[in-house]
Formats: sequence, structure tokens, C-alpha cells
Amino acid sequence: MTKTKRASLFIAAAVLIALTAGCSKEKAPEFEEVDLTQVADLFEKPLQPNPLALAPEDVIVTVEGEDITHGEIMQAVQATMMQLSRQVPPQKLSQMYSQVYQNMTDSLIANILLSKAAENSSLAVSDEELSEEIEKIKAAAPEGQSLEDALAENGLNLEEWKDNLRSQMLVSKLVDEKTADVAEATPTEIATFYKENLDSFNVPENVTASHILIAFTEEDTDETKAQKKEKLEAIQEQIAGGASFEELATAHSDCPSSQHGGELGSFERGQMVPEFEEVAFSIEPGVVSDIVETRFGYHLIKVADRQPESVRSLADVNEQLKSYLTGQKKQKALVSYIQTLRETADVVMQKQDMDAGEAE
Repeated sequence: MTKTKRASLFIAAAVLIALTAGCSKEKAPEFEEVDLTQVADLFEKPLQPNPLALAPEDVIVTVEGEDITHGEIMQAVQATMMQLSRQVPPQKLSQMYSQVYQNMTDSLIANILLSKAAENSSLAVSDEELSEEIEKIKAAAPEGQSLEDALAENGLNLEEWKDNLRSQMLVSKLVDEKTADVAEATPTEIATFYKENLDSFNVPENVTASHILIAFTEEDTDETKAQKKEKLEAIQEQIAGGASFEELATAHSDCPSSQHGGELGSFERGQMVPEFEEVAFSIEPGVVSDIVETRFGYHLIKVADRQPESVRSLADVNEQLKSYLTGQKKQKALVSYIQTLRETADVVMQKQDMDAGEAE
């Protein structure tokens, strides 16, 4: 199997990243949150290997005669750490590096074992199935980007990519086959999990708001700031006279939200700068605030809705929990199957230094 093929299998079989946690204690599923801080990723710069330790081409482990290099593992580590940077406090992130490196190594080993098991099985992916999957991928592509463009950016040709896609579809079939007999989560299991993790279903107080921003720049003086405030005061007068807040936001706001009439979506306390948050959580829905100054500039804020703190009911999250807990069962079954494959496979660790790379 080529390294390109192995990399694509790693990306495609996304379940493998999750299963590296093995049979660790289950956590409540994370629900979607609105990120209004737009903080840059902590890992905008690539993770760099320690030059005194391992080189990218150094082989870490050999699985059934196939090498996995430090560079391959670092690619997976970088992608995972970037995802974690949006969920984990910075002070804890660096402490997780060694475990992530080990988990990604185990995932790449599992990918090879699963791909070999799939190739040696009676399973197959027909040309029709492959064509249907390609059409789905094309339909999901971002507007203005073709499949050919995406392949060119990654240095792949179409036929090579099709072979990789067929292989990852074959692995998916094997995973489905090995977890087909796993029973769905029962109502009792769902209710028990809900009660034991009740805090995870708290919904904090939140508001849905829009704003018009006249932004500051580094060159602003007291005089230019006063002129900007006058501009927003004129907009404020138009709104008081019946003009559309949304139309004025679209025409005058310096925030990217202007493309949506100034809409910021829903947010909780702690997601916005204090001056903005204090006003947003104090005015009544439908009311436009007075001018608010933050480090970003001058704002007019309009709250569309406010929801008090609440707890999601079991009925509201039942289907989501059923899917989550059933997925956990399937994950454990797959972990067990991979462990069986590994026990009989030729897996040789060439390098033992799992801390050889370090994040900037």
C-alpha cells in the first residue's frame, strides 16, 4: 500500500480517530456552539519535529512489512491538534501532545490492519458504487471548486484518487460488517446516561443579536474617532426614524456580519468582549442600544431574542443520545476486532521515542 493510499484511508475512516480512545470512560456528546470570538488557531504554524530527535523519514513502526514514518504521524498529529485547539484551553493543549502522537500512531497501525483485512475478505466495491460515491463528493464540493482542482492541489491524479477511494470504501464495508450485530442503545441506557451526565445538557442564558460596527484603526486619533461616532449617531437617528437596522448594517457596518444584515447569531456570556456583552444581555428584545464603545470600535446593538438558562429535556436529546451511545458500542466492537488483528499481525516498533516532535 502506498503512503498516499494509507493517508487517504486515514482521513476517510474517520471513526478510527475516535476509536483510539479505546474503552475509556464515556463523555457526553458536545453540542454545537456558536464561535463569535474568531480567535486565530493556535497552530497556524505547522508543528515542527525536534531536530535533535526524529526526522520525518524515520520509521516509527513497521506493520506487516509496511513502514509508518514520523512524518506521516506528524501530519495526523497536526490535524488533530488544530481541531483540539478549538475545544481545549491552551494551557492543557501542550500536555496532550504525547498522547495524541501515540493515538495517531495506533490509528495508522489500525488503518493498515483494516485495509489488509478488507483486501483479504470477500467484500468488494463495484464500479457502480464507486461512481455513486464520486458523484456525492462532487455534489458536496465548495462552490467554484472542482474535483480536479482539489486533486491537483494535493498532487493526486484522478485514477490514483479513485483507487484510494475504492480502498477506503472497502474498509468502510468491513467496519460495517464487523459492527452490524451491535445492538442499539436501549431506552434504559439512554435514560441512565442522561441522568448521570445531566450537567452536560445545561443550556446557558443566551441572546440572539445583530450589530452595526464603525471600526477603529491603528491610525485613529481622537478627532477621527469623534468623526466615526458622529457617523454612527447619524445612523442611529435614521433607525429611530423608522429606517431598517438590517439594511443600514448591510450598507455601513465594518463587521463581516454586514453581509447578513449585522446578524451575529446566538451567543452566551463570555463569548463577547465585556462592554458589548453587558449591553446585549441587559436590553430588551427589539430594542436598539445606545452607542457602545469597545476596543473594536463603536457599536449599535439590537437583540432579537433572549433565552433564560435551561436544561435540555430527555425527549429533546433522545435521538442524539441513542446515536451517540450506539456509536460507542460499535466503537468498542471495532476496537476489539482491531486488537484481534494486531495480536496475530507482524507489528514491529522501530522507534520508541513518542515525544520526538514538539508543537511550537
